[in-house]
Amino acid sequence: MWLIKLLVCYLCMAALPAFAEPVEHVDVQITDNGATSRVLLDRMGKSMQVVAEQLFVDKDSVNINAARGDYERLLAEVGDRVLTGYQMQSVSVNAGAVTNINIQVAPWSAAVDDVFVDLQFSGVEPGTAEWLQQRLPQLKSRIESILMGSSVDASDWAGGILRRMVRSEVEKELPEFKAAVDVVREDSRTVVQVVIYPVGQLVQDINYSMESQSIPNLLLLDLKQRYAQKAEALRGLPVDFVKKHQMELENLLLTDLKNEKSVQRHNLEPSVKLVPASTLGVEIGMGSDKYKIWFEGYGDIGRNDDNISGRAHIGKFISEQDEIFGEAGVTLDEVDWDFSAGYARHWGKATLSYMRRGPDGQNVYRGEYDFTNKWRLRTEYFSGTDTMEIAVRYRIHEFLSAEYVYSNDKPYFRIVGNL
Repeated sequence: MWLIKLLVCYLCMAALPAFAEPVEHVDVQITDNGATSRVLLDRMGKSMQVVAEQLFVDKDSVNINAARGDYERLLAEVGDRVLTGYQMQSVSVNAGAVTNINIQVAPWSAAVDDVFVDLQFSGVEPGTAEWLQQRLPQLKSRIESILMGSSVDASDWAGGILRRMVRSEVEKELPEFKAAVDVVREDSRTVVQVVIYPVGQLVQDINYSMESQSIPNLLLLDLKQRYAQKAEALRGLPVDFVKKHQMELENLLLTDLKNEKSVQRHNLEPSVKLVPASTLGVEIGMGSDKYKIWFEGYGDIGRNDDNISGRAHIGKFISEQDEIFGEAGVTLDEVDWDFSAGYARHWGKATLSYMRRGPDGQNVYRGEYDFTNKWRLRTEYFSGTDTMEIAVRYRIHEFLSAEYVYSNDKPYFRIVGNL
């Protein structure tokens, strides 16, 4: 009797359904022969992940394993349609709370073995484009590594991945620029054209100047012309980019200037200042703490005597603020010469000078204040004639200035030629 009861219990237990373990998570891994980049394989994996989650999540893992072959064939058919350019070589499904799906793929036909990246910067000068490209040093190699070994028939969706990657890289390193990416097949190679272009307010014009109050500007002509071209290279950059990288751009120009033979020969200390705007200001100064040399010619309007003259100044700094100098002047009416020896004290923008002028032996006292590199106030007293002058000078450019002189003798207007 007990044997019959035991047999009935066994048959009842056998008739009970197996314990059901639902699928909570799906992990899809896609591999190939090692030629396709991990970036593209991961993208394939994400595409198949969506399909697999719809098929398996919350389903009975026991039933899935029981019909494993059918599921593997179904995933292979879906993969052949979803993963353009690739065919499914093998699919394995191992169902459980975490269901593992391993897919082996291979290109339909040929694989990419030659990639050419054409990286261009649109709207900026060639020299600046080279400098900007240095801010994206790994971009070309990353593009090449993503495409090399991939199926030539997968260019459409691979191009989408490249576009997102390039745009993300440009946005990170050059947020004032945007990128356009195009992938085409030319003969036996894959060509990726990347065009990076500026956005926002752009530098449309350059207001450039190079001048010195330490040596005659005539000696800087060649240097000025060459650096005018470097200043022009900043045309087309976004104004916000110039603001953000102002110090770096200034230092690039400054480093080049310091390495110039003429700058080193004349013991000059250059300075560079950028003024970011749609008309970009590029101001280069050439100063020296060793000497001060200038030559000026004067044409005076409003007085009849001594209205054409010239003056030369040669000074040597004996300390950071103290200068000893000699001056020579000539008036062309009767070709009269005068010679002076003097001392000047410099405080930033202000200068006070005293000189003894011959042959008449008069004392000359001079005070100057540079409000900017263009505007200067001068006051000068000549003891021999008891004349006081107060003048305001505007520097039109490095070779020409205009000055209004108020004198207790007679006010006049002066055109100044600066050599």
